[in-house]
Amino acid sequence: MQMRRSRIRNRVMVLALIALIVVGLLLAAYALTQEEDAPPDQTHVTLFLSYVPSVQFAPVYIAIERGYFADEGIDIEIENSFNEADGVQRLGSNDLEFGIVSGEQVVLGRGQNLPLVYVMEWYHRFPVGIVSPVDEGITEPADLAGRIVGVPGPYGASYLGLRALLASADLTEADLGELRSIGFAAPEEICQGQVEAAAVYIANEPLTIEQECTEVNVIEVSDYTNLVANGLVTNEQTIGDNPDLVRGMVRAILRGIADTLADPDTAFQISVEKYVTDLPEDQYDTQRQVLQNSLALWQSDRPGAVDPEAWDRTQTILLDTGLLTAPLDDLSAGYNMSFLPE
Repeated sequence: MQMRRSRIRNRVMVLALIALIVVGLLLAAYALTQEEDAPPDQTHVTLFLSYVPSVQFAPVYIAIERGYFADEGIDIEIENSFNEADGVQRLGSNDLEFGIVSGEQVVLGRGQNLPLVYVMEWYHRFPVGIVSPVDEGITEPADLAGRIVGVPGPYGASYLGLRALLASADLTEADLGELRSIGFAAPEEICQGQVEAAAVYIANEPLTIEQECTEVNVIEVSDYTNLVANGLVTNEQTIGDNPDLVRGMVRAILRGIADTLADPDTAFQISVEKYVTDLPEDQYDTQRQVLQNSLALWQSDRPGAVDPEAWDRTQTILLDTGLLTAPLDDLSAGYNMSFLPE
């Protein structure tokens, strides 16, 4: 009897040992499967966006939500700021690797020995224009002669756009009645009759003025001259250290732009539900129109590519304004289109 019990005990121990081995093998196989299915290690990237969360950044939001950055091994984080100049300085020192920046800032930055490089055009049309009440009769650049014109200040894309329009009509600032610095208050200044015209971002500010006080005329800079607009900017160190990361950022954002152009309604819904969450519902129709206005600025026959002549023209206007004191030794070093998909 004792021997029988011993045999039973041994069989139980053997069966238990076999069970443990089987369980161990199953767990190991499951762990291996999980490792094979896990995404590759991702690179954390902060993308600098000027201004505040806005439907105008819908392509970035789409690229995040549809996994386009993740597809490139990128863990993306957005940083919004009103201070574009700070973002430019941080890009130049490699404190940031990527930002959406206006083209003239790249030229000015390289003039200060910042190693900025523009690698993808987002805005195919320069997003600035001159807005004025219809009653003022200002419909072309020559009509600005003798007028009181507002700009945020003698700097930035708005000022550059105004100077380009004046140059297209062989006018200078001296031909204006007055050039007045008004900050970013063009709607208020126009509606209160403080200025007769103002340099604005055409996707949203003319719409605001029409809603608040009067119908307007808009003179778009891109109808008269070709300047470098907003695009993806990095720096020489990032390009040298990790060109595949640059290529991945370009691909992801271009996919987001393409999706937004193809289906702006879905892009709008994703934006307001997850990223522009403080938007009042009574502003939905207005912001939907802002996105619609932006689409026309992004459309291009060569997505992401910028015209070298636009860089020459941008530098010329910057020299004329005195914002740039001398031509760059190598203007072409400030842009690199080799990261665009073939």
